[in-house]
Amino acid sequence: MSKTLRILAVTIAALLPLVAAPGVDAQIVASELSTLTQTIAGTELELVYSRPSLRGRDQIFGGIHPYGEQWTGGANSATELRLSKDVVISGVTVPAGAYSVWFEVQEGNAWRMMLHEDTAMFHAPHPPIDEEQILVDVSREHGDDLIETLTWAFEDLQWNGATLAMAWGHERLRVDVQVDPGFQIALTEEEAEPYVGEWRIDDSRDRPSAETIEQALGTEDLDPIARSYYEAMRDVPHERVIRIFRDPETGWLFRTDPDFAPLWASFMGQDESDPRFEILIPRGDGFFRVAMGVGGQLMGFDPQFAYVMEFRFDDDGRAVSFESRNPDEELAVTGERAGG
Repeated sequence: MSKTLRILAVTIAALLPLVAAPGVDAQIVASELSTLTQTIAGTELELVYSRPSLRGRDQIFGGIHPYGEQWTGGANSATELRLSKDVVISGVTVPAGAYSVWFEVQEGNAWRMMLHEDTAMFHAPHPPIDEEQILVDVSREHGDDLIETLTWAFEDLQWNGATLAMAWGHERLRVDVQVDPGFQIALTEEEAEPYVGEWRIDDSRDRPSAETIEQALGTEDLDPIARSYYEAMRDVPHERVIRIFRDPETGWLFRTDPDFAPLWASFMGQDESDPRFEILIPRGDGFFRVAMGVGGQLMGFDPQFAYVMEFRFDDDGRAVSFESRNPDEELAVTGERAGG
């Protein structure tokens, strides 16, 4: 063996432990791998992508990525979207599974996103936009701020969906994602009619005792929000009138309590004049779960911890009374129709 080959062999042998031994030195790549996860109403969404940076390049599309080509929304291996359940993306039903993500880069025309069943592709060469694959519309906007490193995020989270958003440079891409929460909220006007009107209630069973209220209000360092709650428990009569109404825009059934509206508005940072604090979610004939809302939007809903409202009807099918039970199935509130 020549002297040169011997030196090369020794050098390779010395380097092998560094290459093979885990944890000695982390691999450094230009576009690091990132994983974005979000759970919405029991549906898990995961996006795996590598994050390229501008590094002084000022034009992405029409420059780094020519118009008329496909782009994966990342670098290195193709960006991958994983769905634990069926979802609806930009109005198109997408079955549960894993997909590589590709964008149709256009200069003047609207963009589309393609979800491809092959998730093992590299970011180039680009697969053609194929009508046999899943194609959805994309919203593209210009952002004022310059984003150095490509970033994906789930934004505008709601009880039944979110916006999958990408930002890089001045480019902003947004895709609507809807999930099935497993229940319906909207009622037709005919379905809601038996419950709409004023109700005289008694919630004395659901309140702390007078002694507990007095002790709490006597605490000097009591949190202001807690103090407001106990003051309401002291001052608001346990027998009072509430109203149930249907929002014509959403079809949702709301329960509003004028005496507690100021307190709830303070808790939620909401306008007191908006009465849409409690949403009645139908779970069967005459049977509802109660969820909290802000500005008419559902904050969150877990049937395990939600109060129950069960109505009784007269011979004409009109609700005339109800009982509300807490998550421990203890009777909390009773109600009788007051009119309207």
